[in-house]
Amino acid sequence: MSGQRNKIEIRDLSLRYGNDQALYNINLDVREHEILAIIGPANAGKTSLLNCINRMIDFVPSARVSGSIRFDGLEVSKLRDPAQLRRRIGMVFPLPVGLPMSIYDNVAFAPRMSGIRSGSALDEIVETCLQQAALFDEVKDRLGDLGTKLSGGQQQRLTIARALSLRPEVLCLDEFSIAVDPVTTMKIEAVIKTLREQMTVIVVTNLVLQAKRLADRTALFLGGKLIEVDDNEIIFSRRTADMRTFQYVQGLFG
Repeated sequence: MSGQRNKIEIRDLSLRYGNDQALYNINLDVREHEILAIIGPANAGKTSLLNCINRMIDFVPSARVSGSIRFDGLEVSKLRDPAQLRRRIGMVFPLPVGLPMSIYDNVAFAPRMSGIRSGSALDEIVETCLQQAALFDEVKDRLGDLGTKLSGGQQQRLTIARALSLRPEVLCLDEFSIAVDPVTTMKIEAVIKTLREQMTVIVVTNLVLQAKRLADRTALFLGGKLIEVDDNEIIFSRRTADMRTFQYVQGLFG
């Protein structure tokens, strides 16, 4: 994995919400076509980091960001159109939020907004994305039904399909398994492993074993600071550079 080029380069990134500091001088590279897991207890800064990467942080009035995030060599903070950045960096949130429209239209919405009008092209995008999200076989005969009527696990996979509909280069998943059962979690994990062939994946999770199963590398955050990042065979062994990493993955605190 070490021979891969960096897709995202984060340097000296700090973040404050008013008087509260959420991130402290983060330096982290995300490699192309890897699955990077970010672990740590609540309030470690994991979600804040994702929001900085695709500039969702812009919607938080009290947020103040310093440092650098480069995406394919471009400084994220200087991009004039954050919406274009978010098309390239997809986000899946912890709780599935289905749009109040059909299953088909949930997936077709973003491509339509980007200018795709051909019915056959939209059909292909919808089927492909639902297949990628391991949902197509379950809904192919009821694509006209409301997406909000699906089960929680199906809605989460629909959210993934929707995020994939613009063919992002990076997919960020924030605690995607909070609201789904273990069987659905395993289905989504299988999906994520296949997506690595097409894109870079960043997974934020409180589940240490999930990070161990899924990721090529794992980063531990504590109190807004990056403690350590390394290949999983290092992070989940006694060879960690920081004893706190070993203690955390062993469940001794957190």
